[in-house]
Amino acid sequence: MTKTRALKYATLLSTGAVFFVFAWGNVQATRLGYNIEELRKEIKVLETGNKYLKKEIQLSMSPERLQAEAVKLGLVYPEPDTIVLLEEKATDKPAKGWLARLF
Repeated sequence: MTKTRALKYATLLSTGAVFFVFAWGNVQATRLGYNIEELRKEIKVLETGNKYLKKEIQLSMSPERLQAEAVKLGLVYPEPDTIVLLEEKATDKPAKGWLARLF
């Protein structure tokens, strides 16, 4: 084989390798682009779900809703004369339990 022929093969091989690396890089960039778009769509779905759940929490904690649920359960407001206020007694004894002594 002559030097010219070997040089042609080396040039052809190196050009093919450069083309392969370039094509592989483009394929990887395209694949990553698709992955990024899928993740963006997933983020939008999760954000929408999060907004929905926050609205549900606000609705379920609204005073009107809580009052309606209390009425369904049969709860009523207490009469003013039925309210009993408990006084806190001061004790001189130290607490007996180890957990109570800790605090």
